[in-house]
Amino acid sequence: MNELILKARQLRDHGDFQGALTLLDQPSLKEDAEAAFLCGEIHYNNQNWGVALNRFRHCLQIDPSRTAAQTYVDLILNILRFFHTDQFNP
Repeated sequence: MNELILKARQLRDHGDFQGALTLLDQPSLKEDAEAAFLCGEIHYNNQNWGVALNRFRHCLQIDPSRTAAQTYVDLILNILRFFHTDQFNP
């Protein structure tokens, strides 16, 4: 695994999400499925649904066999599609 990804994981595990995202934004990682997945996880945990969804879809474009990325896509779409009719006036 790439050293940048390992360092980004360490930063994420220590709560430095912005530092991890900065490392994952390196041009050399643009087509790396693991980097896209990790970036998606960070955005998902911060409830940045749109960015997370885009990163997980990018991960799936690079590596369609990553079932965890597809699971995250499904979860995010369920969150975004949620509609509670009792919370709206007729």
